[in-house]
Amino acid sequence: MKNVLPLSAFVLVLVAGTSSTGHAQVLTEANYDQLVPSGKEVDAIYGDYAIGNKSAKAVIAAPIATRNANMTVRSVGGCLLDLAVTEHESDQLSVFYPGRRKFPFAQISNKTGTVVVTSPGSDKRPKCEVTYRMNSNQPIMDITSTWTNTTNSDWTLALEDDIRADGGKEDMVKSPNGTHDLFYFHDIFWQQAYGVRADGFRIRTNSNSRESILTYQAEGGHAVIMKPGESFTLSRQMIVGKNQAEVMAIADELSGRPRCESVRLSIDDSSQTRVVGARMEIRSASGSRGTIVSDSTGFAETRLPPGEYTVKYIVDGVAVSEQPSLDLTVRANNSQTSLHNLPKLHRGQIAARITDGEGHPIPAKVEFKGNGDTPTPDWGPETAEHFVRNLAYTANGKFETALREGTYDVIVSHGPEHDAVFTKVVVEAGKTAELNASLKHSVQTPGWVSSDFHSHSSPSGDNTGSQKGRVLNLAAEHIEFAPCTEHNRVSTYEHHIADLGLKSFMATVSGMELTGSPLPLNHQNAFPMKYTPRTQDGGGPVTDGSPETQLERLALWDDRSEKLIQQNHPDMGWLFYDKDGDGTSDGGYSRSFPMMDVVEIHPIDHILKREQFDSRNGKAFNNNRMLNWLQLLNQGFRIYGVVNTDAHYNFHGSGWLRNWIQSSTDAPAKIDHKEMVHASEQGRLIMSNGPYLEATFAAGGKSCVSGQELTASDGKVEVRVRVQCPNWFDVDTVFLLVNGKVAEDFQFTRTDHADKFTDGVVKFDQTLNLTLKEDSHIVVVTGHQTEVLGDVMGPQGGAQHPAALTNPVFVDVDGNGFTPNKDTLEFPLPVKFKKP
Repeated sequence: MKNVLPLSAFVLVLVAGTSSTGHAQVLTEANYDQLVPSGKEVDAIYGDYAIGNKSAKAVIAAPIATRNANMTVRSVGGCLLDLAVTEHESDQLSVFYPGRRKFPFAQISNKTGTVVVTSPGSDKRPKCEVTYRMNSNQPIMDITSTWTNTTNSDWTLALEDDIRADGGKEDMVKSPNGTHDLFYFHDIFWQQAYGVRADGFRIRTNSNSRESILTYQAEGGHAVIMKPGESFTLSRQMIVGKNQAEVMAIADELSGRPRCESVRLSIDDSSQTRVVGARMEIRSASGSRGTIVSDSTGFAETRLPPGEYTVKYIVDGVAVSEQPSLDLTVRANNSQTSLHNLPKLHRGQIAARITDGEGHPIPAKVEFKGNGDTPTPDWGPETAEHFVRNLAYTANGKFETALREGTYDVIVSHGPEHDAVFTKVVVEAGKTAELNASLKHSVQTPGWVSSDFHSHSSPSGDNTGSQKGRVLNLAAEHIEFAPCTEHNRVSTYEHHIADLGLKSFMATVSGMELTGSPLPLNHQNAFPMKYTPRTQDGGGPVTDGSPETQLERLALWDDRSEKLIQQNHPDMGWLFYDKDGDGTSDGGYSRSFPMMDVVEIHPIDHILKREQFDSRNGKAFNNNRMLNWLQLLNQGFRIYGVVNTDAHYNFHGSGWLRNWIQSSTDAPAKIDHKEMVHASEQGRLIMSNGPYLEATFAAGGKSCVSGQELTASDGKVEVRVRVQCPNWFDVDTVFLLVNGKVAEDFQFTRTDHADKFTDGVVKFDQTLNLTLKEDSHIVVVTGHQTEVLGDVMGPQGGAQHPAALTNPVFVDVDGNGFTPNKDTLEFPLPVKFKKP
């Protein structure tokens, strides 16, 4: 076997004049803000290496075996982690893995403008040295890999890299699978594009929504075979720009093609007003040059080679169908501005002012739907912030935006304690339509605050949603206490709350979700957790393959600090009864039981119809957590229930599930997270997807709320039940569960007990006198059997039936302490679910 070409033929020469004048420094507290680019996908920490010039900033992860960017972007040591152009810092790169993760880097060195990482060779694997150098004045990272065969045999070298850039919920374009001179990907909304090229090679690419594999094919298709002691060098450039057209322009120039010319485009609407945020898709006879977006001045700038182009315009997510494309000619040595007037593009303005019932500005969610022939806007992807698809989020009750002329159906809301406003707005070209909405705080909840214990955004690694957008979503839905619970890292919402002016509306605390294996069982949330910013995992613990060990690790973390530990969305049978998953009860993960404070038991509306399994499309897909939880209570497990959205994206993501927690203050700015922990640990918490359910229990001259104990020596318990709803949904059912079963004579419906229900804000307000014959736990339930929450909560949450339930109250009848009755509720105790 022999090399087809001499090794020297494969050594790629760097672009002339690239002696670097940039910087290369270890990141510290003193220089982090200066050297690290901005962007929602930034994962740099102290100890990583920054390298940059006037055109771009980049970060190389420290070559440590445990260096992970986030939960799913792992083993990044020695890799290109963050990269953004300084003209518009918006890092959208998760990681560039040189060598496709086959050479673990263990050493690093840096000089002025250069970072070198090394994977030591052995008798089983070649040595690999990667040099990162920033071009002196362009947004180009030169990446050079040199392999040396340290083995005793010939080594066939696979010339491969892979890139992680998640585009599943983004407006992201990637090179089509196939072979190219340039591989590119471009996030149009977040306006950052990347390209990879290598002189002397074509790049065969294979991409999915997350990963792209790049295979470098030498001209002629020759294999690279290194004999013992021989070396081989591959050089490639990674280009970053604001848009795909700019990346392609740089690549053209590096390849010796004609110089690209600066082009500045804009469009006017019928009122001769430049359109901000317009998308301009540029194509030539040879294919797409990408999409550029007009900035706050109404202009979009890029560079194009001389030639003929067509430009297609998209405004507010809707193609300008009256004029599908316009012609553009780019001439050599002639930078130009091209202004296109679209007389049929009729746009006006919306000016919104949203207040509570007393005239005070409040955060809000505003949904726009085109009426009749009017198109529905689509402002941005589900990862966005203030404008997400057809939603506008406001932190202070105000926003202004341009909209196509027409009539819009509008829903203005602020969670289920407030009435929603359903209205129409007519937008006329060149005019401003006012949207004034007063959201009455109709549902009163004194002494209880709303919370969601489980939310995610891009730092979690399994989604790309903006964390700032998550906070806006939470506040607009009137979540008053929201711990930050990103996957596998401690993080915080505090800076977003401060920047958005939301301190009077929402409290928070640092926390995390520790997500290990086996999945989906081994997920636990914990808060408060000590946040150590810009360190690996924010200072949090690592995962473990044992749910018991992982829970213990969380409990002991931060010097055994007090924290709420929540078991997330478990298979109850697997967790509590069937550890090895063989379908036979074996005691489950019993070592973890004492450390669990609360457990997620949603889907919440399944409490209205308790069946053995949850079903989708008529097929069982999981054990029914609600039923299983009631069975657990009967077996003596005293673990309280919670419901949370587990939101990952910002389109109606938060708000459709919540907990109301007993609190000594109704002012979010005064909420004490320790009080929230204690109240939750004690079950003083109501679960809901909308209805506000109040329940107090009295016996023997004492009263309490959910989660507590009562002694009723005569078996008589007085239960006061009160249900409130805003104007956009209703309840038609109230019932008591005693030891998990509907209590005879205590199931009420609007159809059969119309005298007990009303049509105002208060839907039900009754005192129920219950006589118990044995120790019993009591859960109060309300909901609607046929109607759903509807459009206010979006397509996912809106499809749920309104429902709410209390945590149990434990009533001791015989005076010997509470004794569970061991009833299994006519179903066998669960084991790990297996699909039929």
